[in-house]
Amino acid sequence: MRATDIIAKIMTLPAVQRAKVLRFVNEVIRRIEDLVDNRTAEKALKEPGENNPWQVARKKLGWA
Repeated sequence: MRATDIIAKIMTLPAVQRAKVLRFVNEVIRRIEDLVDNRTAEKALKEPGENNPWQVARKKLGWA
């Protein structure tokens, strides 16, 4: 089954059930994003070198 088929089926659910499913999906996505972010942070903390404050990093990236 394709993702578009699953989304189409979810959209046919009654509003209350659809909201529950979408809340569940959002929670799963948030957990996965948190895992990825934590792994990335752990990897970065293991790298040698000094840590830069966020304001310094923003300036180096041209975001300031």
